[in-house]
Amino acid sequence: MSGDPSSWDAAMAFRELRQQAPVQQVVLPGDLVAWLITGAAQARQALADARLAHDMRRLPDPRQGFGGRRYPDDIFSAEGRHLLNSDGTDHHRLRTVLAPLLSRTAAKRWKPFIARTCTELLDDMAAAAEPDLVTDYARPLAVRTTAAVLGIPAAARQQLTRLTLEMIRAVDPDQPTVRRQRATLFGLWARIVGHKRRQPADDLLTHLSHAHSQGHLTAEELVTVAWGLFSGGISPTTTLIASAAIEIMRSPHLRDALRAEATAARLTEELLRITSPFPVSVWRFALDDVALDTTVIPQGSVVLVALAAANRDPAAFPKPGTARLNRHQGGHLAFGLGPHYCPGAPLARLQATDALTALFHRFPDLRLATAETELRRQGVLIERGFERVPVYSGNIATKATR
Repeated sequence: MSGDPSSWDAAMAFRELRQQAPVQQVVLPGDLVAWLITGAAQARQALADARLAHDMRRLPDPRQGFGGRRYPDDIFSAEGRHLLNSDGTDHHRLRTVLAPLLSRTAAKRWKPFIARTCTELLDDMAAAAEPDLVTDYARPLAVRTTAAVLGIPAAARQQLTRLTLEMIRAVDPDQPTVRRQRATLFGLWARIVGHKRRQPADDLLTHLSHAHSQGHLTAEELVTVAWGLFSGGISPTTTLIASAAIEIMRSPHLRDALRAEATAARLTEELLRITSPFPVSVWRFALDDVALDTTVIPQGSVVLVALAAANRDPAAFPKPGTARLNRHQGGHLAFGLGPHYCPGAPLARLQATDALTALFHRFPDLRLATAETELRRQGVLIERGFERVPVYSGNIATKATR
């Protein structure tokens, strides 16, 4: 795992690693030695094993895990108390607080909002001289939707988005600039939460504030759970929409599936599997020796489950690089598995399906405006979103000249 991360071909690298062994040690950026799981069967076993904990504070020896250091992509494990770095009863308590507002039924409430937002953004893309799929469509849709669900004031949205993306992409989390940005970010969140307490509304932040007042959340959890939901809502959804659109542009016959709601939903599942917005799961830490197949991961080890590799394992998914609408639905691991299954999955699915349908209905001839090899990604492992995806369509060009 070396070279320029922005041009790193994760699919090829994971395929080669899986062919060597489905469970093996690797050296990550920052010289961190970790165990990487790339096989589908082994990934399922690992994701369901409670001995692979999310909370590194449960390790008996502080020298284990990260050993007091910071590494790229460690922010979801190292910062605060929230769903991604808690286990057992704490995780269940936090998830129970959130469950009513992140269900499939709750997500459907936002379908009209998503449709209106897609239309507005597509209008702007049509008028843009050089439209970009990330900055003009996928990210603003994810940000606006997530902010609306949480109840984030419009005045704070731009700064909050900028700081959040800077934090989750930080290559050196201990750099002084990054530490200052982190303090600014959580200071902003504290002000947002304070504003919501003074002006409650029908949104998730108000719900979290009520849960805090009733003793179900600590003050720290209130802020960092909200931050985790915003981070988890904007980054992987942006990556999913952009990556899925590239897959459709690469295989134009897939556009036919977007003509009906049922087939569009099945296509989304396949695109989730193929693109895996979270290529690697958040960090896990072995509380005991853990046997996976013939390999034993020693107690105290850092463990990463390569969701993107598992989702393209031919042993589980024949012709894994091909989107097949008749494939068994729900078998992929893009949203994880078990107690830590992504709580925002229903909303992410809805946004992706509706965004892709609207995009290719409006611009049926949409194509990349640059060679695919020129596209660059940001982040290292967990965060692997595209920087920009410039696109071109005769429809866009015609309207832009009017």
